Amino acid sequence: MQLGNTQGAIDDSNLAIKINPNSTYAYFLRGGARKELGDKQGAIDDFNQAIKINPNFFYDYFLRGGARKELGDKQG
Repeated sequence: MQLGNTQGAIDDSNLAIKINPNSTYAYFLRGGARKELGDKQGAIDDFNQAIKINPNFFYDYFLRGGARKELGDKQG
């Protein structure tokens, strides 16, 4: 995503998830890319899945909260 190929990051994350559906990192990356493209709900769904797989990675909670805030969820 640092090179500006956000859709490519989503495509690669989709492939990684297909290969390993328990990859928290793939959901994390796809969630970040979706958020960057404006798909806040898709990002939240990915962060939720990453948290479900590994509830100890704090950054997923942080990014999920940011996406929720952008959707107007003040409690998020």
